Amino acid sequence: MRIFWNELKKILTWKILLLLVLVNSVLYFFLIQFHIEYFPNGRPALDSYNIGIEMIEKYGTQMDEEEFLDFKEVYNTQVKEADLYVQSQKEFAAAGIDTYEQFRRFDWEKASEELSQLRFNVIHVKQIDTFWELQERDRLIEFYEIKDEVLGYDNARQIQRVEELIAAKTYGVYPEVAIMNFKEFIGNVAIAILISVVLAISPMILRDRSRQVLALQYTSKTGRSLYKTKIFAGLISAFVVMTALLTIYFSIYSSNHTAMYFDLPINSFIGHEFWYDPTFFQYILLCVAAIYVIGFVFSLLAMSFSSIVPNSMALIGIQIPFVVGIIILGGPLMRYILSIGYPQWLAPIAYSVMAVGSLLFIIILWKREQKRDILL
Repeated sequence: MRIFWNELKKILTWKILLLLVLVNSVLYFFLIQFHIEYFPNGRPALDSYNIGIEMIEKYGTQMDEEEFLDFKEVYNTQVKEADLYVQSQKEFAAAGIDTYEQFRRFDWEKASEELSQLRFNVIHVKQIDTFWELQERDRLIEFYEIKDEVLGYDNARQIQRVEELIAAKTYGVYPEVAIMNFKEFIGNVAIAILISVVLAISPMILRDRSRQVLALQYTSKTGRSLYKTKIFAGLISAFVVMTALLTIYFSIYSSNHTAMYFDLPINSFIGHEFWYDPTFFQYILLCVAAIYVIGFVFSLLAMSFSSIVPNSMALIGIQIPFVVGIIILGGPLMRYILSIGYPQWLAPIAYSVMAVGSLLFIIILWKREQKRDILL
């Protein structure tokens, strides 16, 4: 155990920890900060977010026909408020706009500059809440009215899945702003964490070999078995790094205040059909578990590269395509996990192949280390 703790301390040095702080500060600024500070991102995203919370509080995690009628009644009440406002503006009346419906359907591209400016003032300067909310409510009503239709899919398996959701009365009728934000957030967090793991783990075995430590260890049978201890220490270090970063990033994410959506089935969000139907909170936990799986895979690969490259320059060279691969694959593997837009087998097969492949690679290298000659 003392040897294990020594190996652990050799990985998580103050220099590595400082590097991780600097790297994550940069990655947070470029990849993650926007999805925290600008959520909801303006209007109508803000109205979508607020109306979604209102729907959950009033109707729960599913909206039936009776509740839909209540939703339309709220919409009609706001339409009357908008009618009164439109009628109070003489310029609108002069253009023949007496109701909100006429306001909504008016061809503004052909409107006079004065009239266009008046509309701009209503929507963007005064930002009258009723007009913004009506846009979002109108959109939600349109989606509810086509909830039983299969749209946008031509693959037989995808169509079958959508029909299963319709039969189960699991409709995509709730605003999608929360889950879209989380997808972008978790995809970029995955990239930041995987890069951090690779940076922390990569030098561990190469550093010992460059100092001739392995040559001294391998002169004894016990010393050769320390390769397993190093691997175990590397995996524990990766776990510590991932857990610490996930804790920090999700603490920051909590400021988005999306907990009200956690009990909502993910297939209830507009435009987001999935092969399975966990709740939003379960989906978050699944993404966290996926990050751990990919993190351990990349840790094993990083240790494997560290075992075979001759020097630091070669390690840096091999890491460049490695990091590019993280950016290309890491984010999408998070954003589109379970998505109906991809084959149902893709996610489990991809994760299984990566896990088994990296494990076999490290086992092969471990057996090689058991037989390797010592050259002093």
